[in-house]
Amino acid sequence: MRLVIIPPGAEKFELPPVAPFGYGPAALSALSLLAFAAASVFAINTGLERQAPWWAVAPFAATAIGSGGGFLYEFWLLVTGRPFQLLGTPLGRHIQTLRLGNLALVFGATYLAYFLFGSPSTPRIYLVGPFIGLVVGFLLVNLMFRGPMLAVMVPLMIGLVAQVVFLYVPPLAGGHEARAWLLGAAVGLFATLLIGAQTPLRSTLFHIAGTGVVVALWFGTAAQLAAAPGPDVPLGDSALWLVAAALVGAVLAFRFLRGTWAVFRSGLSNVIWPLFYLVVAGGMRIPRPRRLGDLYKGREDQLKPLHLEPYYRAHPRNQSHPVSIPALDEALTVKVHALGFLGVLVRVVFDIGSRISQVFPMANPEVPLGYKPRMERWSGGGEYWPWWLRRTIWLPYLGWFSIQSGVRGPGYQGTPDFAIARYKEGQLLAYLAEYGAAESFLKPVRVPDGRAGFELDFRFLEHYESKPDYERYGGSAFFVIDDTTRSLVLTHLRAPRTDAVLPADPLAPTFRHVEDIVLSSLYFYVVSGKHLVEIHMGLNLVEVALFNSFDARKEWFHPVRLALYPHLFAHELAEELTTENLIEDGAIFPQIFATTGAALVRHLNDRFSEYQLGVDEDFDGREQRLLAGRAGAKLEDVLPNCSLVWEKAYVAVWQEYAASLVTAAFPSDAAVAADEGVRTLFEQLGTAFMRPLPDRYAGLATRAGLARFIADTIHHLVLRHEIYGTTAVRLALDPRISKVQVPKDGGPYAVDEWRALACIATATSRVRYTLFMASDWSDAFDDLKDPAVLAAYKGAYTRMKAQLTALGTRWRSDGRNNYDTLRVLPEELDLGAGY
Repeated sequence: MRLVIIPPGAEKFELPPVAPFGYGPAALSALSLLAFAAASVFAINTGLERQAPWWAVAPFAATAIGSGGGFLYEFWLLVTGRPFQLLGTPLGRHIQTLRLGNLALVFGATYLAYFLFGSPSTPRIYLVGPFIGLVVGFLLVNLMFRGPMLAVMVPLMIGLVAQVVFLYVPPLAGGHEARAWLLGAAVGLFATLLIGAQTPLRSTLFHIAGTGVVVALWFGTAAQLAAAPGPDVPLGDSALWLVAAALVGAVLAFRFLRGTWAVFRSGLSNVIWPLFYLVVAGGMRIPRPRRLGDLYKGREDQLKPLHLEPYYRAHPRNQSHPVSIPALDEALTVKVHALGFLGVLVRVVFDIGSRISQVFPMANPEVPLGYKPRMERWSGGGEYWPWWLRRTIWLPYLGWFSIQSGVRGPGYQGTPDFAIARYKEGQLLAYLAEYGAAESFLKPVRVPDGRAGFELDFRFLEHYESKPDYERYGGSAFFVIDDTTRSLVLTHLRAPRTDAVLPADPLAPTFRHVEDIVLSSLYFYVVSGKHLVEIHMGLNLVEVALFNSFDARKEWFHPVRLALYPHLFAHELAEELTTENLIEDGAIFPQIFATTGAALVRHLNDRFSEYQLGVDEDFDGREQRLLAGRAGAKLEDVLPNCSLVWEKAYVAVWQEYAASLVTAAFPSDAAVAADEGVRTLFEQLGTAFMRPLPDRYAGLATRAGLARFIADTIHHLVLRHEIYGTTAVRLALDPRISKVQVPKDGGPYAVDEWRALACIATATSRVRYTLFMASDWSDAFDDLKDPAVLAAYKGAYTRMKAQLTALGTRWRSDGRNNYDTLRVLPEELDLGAGY
């Protein structure tokens, strides 16, 4: 017998085999349901004709609802060519959940009838009725929300015993005949659960047994009511008692069987939170930056220097652990207040979100993973994509809201096929190091086998504590350049908090688990460290420095201010109002990342303390690291598909554009050095950041240094924001190949945690930022006082746009799949990192 070894993870890319069911058995199951329903309806009609009390008809009503609805569903599956595929679609799974819940109503209604058959007087309903309601609520929760089987069977066994007691104590007025029929119905009803309905045959037997129960119950009820009409129980009062008791039973089930509550809250959070993100990310877009002269008109007396203070003092709301990164207080800036209604709307929406999150977070990190519903190993995420994020809604006075289409249209953006292929080869990290966000983190080293290569090192993350169910971040990956394919190849992984080194082996489960940890460390560092701390929080300090250097001095028309203003025009709005909702207690970051709340905050503080402005824009240093040991070589020849190659094409455009602006505004280096506003800007930046500005900026005292600062800042706000905020999270959303927090048990995501990630990724990558290419924002320069400088600025703007258009045309026709290789096209760029 040949042994077939399935590589770990291969099963993730194929749906599990579906048991094929023939049309004949499936039709028999549907027909048996029809007979079940017919018997139930007949019993209802005869009961009403004989003026039977409502509680005697209730069991038949419950079976009619279940069998009738079940018949319609199974018949629909037959006519649509999916015989008996009961759980084949999300809608089908919801229908099956409702069918299970109906069983609780059937049993509860039957228990009530049996009790009242032997009840000589009405008042006893108020003694036993609440117990029956309690059982119904308890069963309803366990049947619908995946409670343990024991929690279902034990109450039903007790219920069977109680039914027998009701039949014999006191003796039934209907005598032996009624007792025999009702005893057979009670035993048959319990037996249906033992039969089950997993296959068409068992389902048919279940329905036949259920039909027999209806028949036996009908004869027993008729015999008993003929001998004694039964107590007159008012429907209204009884319903109140039963519903109230059922609610108590449901609460008890949720309280003591935490898994049921986790399933319920997962569905409820999917109803509430994605709607919040639809409003946040799918609303109005500012078509282009308004002129500062217009925004400040009549507000000139409000233009005063802004003061920074630690984030935990500026935004103390729900922060148990202090974020010490400098920030503005709630006052924000005059230009944000001048945005009017939009600024108020953002503030109100996020304040509502914060309050809800404190009592009902989308994914509760305090609930152990073992209780939470989890995704299937084969799920790519598409079937769990939040329903609201595919909808278009209209809100009074606010207009239409919808999530804008991604590169691949609306909804979930699928993982690039090339990335999946590389994952199957055990080379996903190499893919991200060559094509994605990880390239700028590589350092030249000797890999474990002695060859010259590179290391992607996240060991600095290993001292941040993780939540109990998740692995700590850390570890590292080693790569070499394959000169034959001219691409990066992963050779080894270093396991976190050990010196153990594993060769790249896609067949080894241990390699796959460590790979997950290193990948999660990459995403954690990119999203929280690079995207949040450096771009949103860090570059917000650049905007504050520009405001204090120019706007507060009533020089908002200064050429340097206007060179960067279009890319920072609403940066504070995104930063100061939204960051709170990411990092406060119970917010989205503690939900989607593995660190504890305290460790997350320490990580953010540490990343800012080591951040040097423009570190990613050291393009020469990055290229030299990739070409280490290859004197005289060109990156285009060694790694032609590396992200830095196409990134440099943007760099050339930005640098020419910035140089044109600075040359137009300053006739010489001396003019730059003598400019008071520029000198103030340098001082402000030196005060705001803990690390000195790079030497290539020359203290902002030369035209070349100032132009490089402007070009690098535009690059970081526009392109690196797209890389860190959009393309970097594209792969992170595919749970088959990536995780941002790795369960210690090696299993898949919890559903609500993945949906939380999907929502924040949508708010990051699909929010309606102002588009770079589709909008004409050159009128932001109209505040320039010198007509010659204004003409030069607009000329540089026109040339820059034309160069980017040509770049996009060339990249769409050069035979390379831009989506698969994460190459960002100009038309995908946003104007900046603010709304």
